[in-house]
Amino acid sequence: MVANDRGQLLLIGGIAVAIVVFSTILFAHSLAVTDGITTTGSADTIERSADREASVERDLRRLATETRGDDLDGFEERYGHALRNYTRTHNRVVGSREGTYLNATLNESASLGTTVNQTDTPAEKFKKPGGGGGNKWSLVNESTRIAVFNVTYVNLDGGGNPTTIVVENETDRWTMTLAGTPPGPNKEILVNGVTRCSGSANIDADLLAGTCETPGTSQTYPTFLDELEGPYNITIKHGPQSRVTYLFAAVGDFSDIDSSEKTSYPVVPAVDTTYDTPSASYNRTVLVEVGDG
Repeated sequence: MVANDRGQLLLIGGIAVAIVVFSTILFAHSLAVTDGITTTGSADTIERSADREASVERDLRRLATETRGDDLDGFEERYGHALRNYTRTHNRVVGSREGTYLNATLNESASLGTTVNQTDTPAEKFKKPGGGGGNKWSLVNESTRIAVFNVTYVNLDGGGNPTTIVVENETDRWTMTLAGTPPGPNKEILVNGVTRCSGSANIDADLLAGTCETPGTSQTYPTFLDELEGPYNITIKHGPQSRVTYLFAAVGDFSDIDSSEKTSYPVVPAVDTTYDTPSASYNRTVLVEVGDG
């Protein structure tokens, strides 16, 4: 915890310097959801503030990337805390110099994203959450952004066609097959038909990073992000043939998953920003793309 706090303080300090240095950065990685003039000023005045806003939104993106890391749990709380620290730093540096003050808060209801997971132990069959789906079920359709896709392959559960994760776009497909020697713990993972890792211990696969790990070994493979353009449709075939735990968070169509089996998660967080300047006071809600560039 001390190391994390120190790292965040260093990040905030670096951003404080960036606030002073960067003043003409174009909008590139965020999207305004709403605009509103809340007190005096004009739309022209607000548009002339684009440089200031772009610099702030660049910092919001850096903060989101730093606070998320590889851990989804507690991201909302960590990011909210970082936004409060950033607001204080901004107002101390910029407010005292220019008279421009900021308030930035996480808007969870306007954020985009959903998470589906099966993380309880012992591991269960790779079946549709809540039951049903048979030998083929849809995890997500038309996904435009995926924050995490981790699978731990625990056991091969019988013969027959092995479990296969199929990722497709309009023209191509990428597959990960959870195979081995049934029944029992002797397992192997194939990507597009090529064996990438194997063993009797649990295999941890990060489908975004392109890694699969067993105790003492780590292998790599080409990811669907490398080989396919989005949006992505992800289907699980023959899920009952394997026992796994998994964690998945993305922006997309989760309509095939029962509402009780999925939860909202800010894959793309929305941040309410309020600016109070000598000539205008106004607010914007922006979507912050995490981890680009």
